[in-house]
Amino acid sequence: MTIPTDSSLFLQQYFDQILVVTVPRFAERQERVRERLAGLSFSFFQGADKLQLDMDQLKTDGEYDEKKAATIQRRGMALNSGEVACALSHRKVYEKMIKEGWKKILILEDDVVPAYDELAILPETLRELPEDWELVYLGYLKHEKVTAGLKMKQFFYSIGAAIGLMKWSLKMVGNLLPRPFSTHLRRAGCHDCTHAYAITLAAAEKLIHAQTPVVYRADDLLSDLIMKGEVKGFVTDPKFFDQEVFHDPAVGSEIR
Repeated sequence: MTIPTDSSLFLQQYFDQILVVTVPRFAERQERVRERLAGLSFSFFQGADKLQLDMDQLKTDGEYDEKKAATIQRRGMALNSGEVACALSHRKVYEKMIKEGWKKILILEDDVVPAYDELAILPETLRELPEDWELVYLGYLKHEKVTAGLKMKQFFYSIGAAIGLMKWSLKMVGNLLPRPFSTHLRRAGCHDCTHAYAITLAAAEKLIHAQTPVVYRADDLLSDLIMKGEVKGFVTDPKFFDQEVFHDPAVGSEIR
């Protein structure tokens, strides 16, 4: 299958760059994603490879703050090498965006899988974004639907935050779940994954500031800034991109 021509042309006109984050040794993944994104013009962006990271040197150089990372994570654990590599890779994208002066870009990962049946309405969906949008997920996990159970969990979280039992603030808990915005968009809440999202230059500057040194997982960075109200984020409904791991059980995660 291929991406519809109208959607492909729209994406290429709407964004200054479409980047697929990868590393050199993922040649097979790159070939597969070329096939999946057939009809879409994009560039590979070489990120950080966990097999080439010197974690001790990163800490010495101030590129990664292990102690602060552990305090930020809800379970109090520092990041592993795969999580640091992923975080560095996305931060490098933000740095490149600022250096080049790109106003808005689409960021994909090399395990991305288009939802071909939904892509026809992608242009219509992105036209619903307000002028001051900063981040939009085109693919994500967690909180796809807001249920009564999730609202109850949010209520108990708010009690925990109010009495200081959570690392999240009361404001962050209030922004945990997505909220209605337009026909195909919702205001983002707390979501997982960074396989398909778009950002503006304003968002890139905020993301770099919060991720220098690296202290967040790549997806936690996005969610935390959205929940704090520092980045104006949205999620698309429907989702337009998925991940390879959910289509092929033989594919493993490079993060863990």
